[in-house]
Amino acid sequence: MKKASWFARFLTIFSLLSRIPIKRSFEIDFSQADFWIPAVSPIVSLAAIGGFAAGMALTRHLGLAITASIALQYFLFNLFHFDGLIDSADALLPAATRERRLEILKDPRIGSYGFFCGLLALALRAGAMALLAERGLLFSALAGGLMAAPAAGRTAAALVARWLKPARPDGLGSLMKGFSLRRIIEGSLIGLVPLIVFCLLTKSWPLLITTLSAFIAGTTITAFLVGKAYKRAIGGFTGDSLGAAIEWGEIATLLILGIVLRFYGTIIV
Repeated sequence: MKKASWFARFLTIFSLLSRIPIKRSFEIDFSQADFWIPAVSPIVSLAAIGGFAAGMALTRHLGLAITASIALQYFLFNLFHFDGLIDSADALLPAATRERRLEILKDPRIGSYGFFCGLLALALRAGAMALLAERGLLFSALAGGLMAAPAAGRTAAALVARWLKPARPDGLGSLMKGFSLRRIIEGSLIGLVPLIVFCLLTKSWPLLITTLSAFIAGTTITAFLVGKAYKRAIGGFTGDSLGAAIEWGEIATLLILGIVLRFYGTIIV
């Protein structure tokens, strides 16, 4: 019975955060969403790294391999979060009332703010991955970044839900209640297990320390900025805010790691 409850909680969050169909019935249970949101991130890392490896094997071209990595990760997982980023840009950046912002968040159409921020986000992600690919043997720095970034984005989303109250009584945000900082940290540690194992096997302690530092910085900065923006604009969080936090948390972690390795890469990797 206990095992079924554990599995149901995992499937609840996995089906929420991915586009992979679950062909079995299970009881919806959001009671430990704060743990499972960051804990499922290794599966996202697997998609990102697998897409990059397949792209390199098929084309031997770095740009196409990065495109393949982004395409597979987004097709299986991040398109839903990307939509939250776009909606957040359309709702929060223009001058508007709280009620109008909430209406925009529900509007399926894309405005100029969302279009621009969506393009910017993809460009920043691709650029950060290219920067990381320049460092380390067999793309070890990029692999480390792709293991840390999904955990960072999902931890940032959980922290936003921990910090703010739901902006609406209905919708996705209303399901994220009673988040515990302890469970968020525990889920984050599970999400970082592949990175830790990878660095232990390659005996790369400097890369581990640097990547964990980028994870902490990317998570903290993103949770603070997204949470502050939503608190000021609508007084709480929505499902779109969690998607925006996941996207910007991943990108921030990749960028921070790439910039650090750009200047200190010869020492670290």
